[in-house]
Amino acid sequence: MDRKAVLARYQRLESDLAELIPATRFHKETNMKLERIAHLLELLGNPQDAFRSIHVGGTSGKGSTATMTAALLTRAGYRTGLYLSPHLQVLNECYQINNHFAATTDLADVFETLKPAIAQVARENPFGRPSYFEAQTALAFALFARKQVDVAVIEVGLGGALDATNVLRPQISVLTNVGLDHTEILGDTVELIAQNKARIIKPGQIVISGFTQPSTQAIVQERCATQGATLWQLGSTFSLQTESDDTFAVTFPDRTYDDLRVGLHGNFQMTNAAYAIAAVHAFTQGVAPSTVREGLQQAAIPGRLERVQEDPIVILDGAHNPDKIGAAAEAIDKSYGARRRVVVLSLKSDKAYRSILPHVLKDASVLVVTAFADTELWEACKPEVLAEAAAELAPGLEIRIAPDPMQALGQAFALAHPGDLIWVTGSLYLIGDIREYWFPSAGLLVQAEGATV
Repeated sequence: MDRKAVLARYQRLESDLAELIPATRFHKETNMKLERIAHLLELLGNPQDAFRSIHVGGTSGKGSTATMTAALLTRAGYRTGLYLSPHLQVLNECYQINNHFAATTDLADVFETLKPAIAQVARENPFGRPSYFEAQTALAFALFARKQVDVAVIEVGLGGALDATNVLRPQISVLTNVGLDHTEILGDTVELIAQNKARIIKPGQIVISGFTQPSTQAIVQERCATQGATLWQLGSTFSLQTESDDTFAVTFPDRTYDDLRVGLHGNFQMTNAAYAIAAVHAFTQGVAPSTVREGLQQAAIPGRLERVQEDPIVILDGAHNPDKIGAAAEAIDKSYGARRRVVVLSLKSDKAYRSILPHVLKDASVLVVTAFADTELWEACKPEVLAEAAAELAPGLEIRIAPDPMQALGQAFALAHPGDLIWVTGSLYLIGDIREYWFPSAGLLVQAEGATV
């Protein structure tokens, strides 16, 4: 299929999915339902039961953990599906097979088979038409079934209990950590959020947990006990040991994987890698150390401390909650602490920007605030609001306001000196908008179409 045809097919798929977005933006009472996705999947023959699966939830690091888990399984010889959300630029990013974006033609062909079932659910289900995310999730399950994957690694979209992915019956569940995010939906304490996330735990499975607070660990332990699940807790069942600045080891009662390095940037990725290794160790009942080393090096995820340009260095990182941005800031300080720093920032309107801003403002020489392009699902925080809060927290800091991401990037280039660092951070939607400068979507789609998996 030629470039023009691929782009036309993609636009049609994107339009078909967008039609499922309601007139009002995301609301938990409307969007967080399992009855519609269960009905839809039943009409499709329950494709999620056609393959084994690993379910990855948590507040931070679940995308990186899922990506590394899939890379390890692929390296170990499994035909592996990976479902992530949200995408930065093109839908294909969410659907991967053996570390390659799915082709638009495959996605569009499978979605055509979903359309009659979506219409039937809309007619028959008391909760109405499947949501945008539910349709995306069903598309992932149907794609992986058609492509006959051996195992799929599925990232939780939001929370756990009522997330559309929670219809899975996985062999392994992973809970990376718990922090305050999406509090208006999941609750305003880490304990309430932990209870929601722990609901992905199913009977008889192995659960990999990175929860650190005693109260949240107790929640996971209780859920595992009631479900008859086996808990592997980081720090007790298995452990992570730092060997040097960039090497580490992960130890289980029956095996140690050492001299490990992570291909993803940031030392916090060592912890995410430990979860991934634990999931794969449990799934395979032990995997060759060389496979683990090679798989970790091959894992890649755009928009996570991604270095896309030199002089000035440009780092793109979608760190959109206080825990994530704190970890990203620490990694930035370690690698680029001596460089003058120009920061470009946009956040979703629901984010706790006053908790995020201190991490961003520390060591910043200039702050450029902007707004990503509003979507049907989410809207950006007004740049003027961010600028006012930043001025209160960092009096004297040079702050610029740009109406859109590309103008913000242009201002950052104009304000940066040779050898400076430009750190683009905040919403993943901002990262997607700005990443177009280096990686146009059309090229990504053509590349995905040519991948062989």
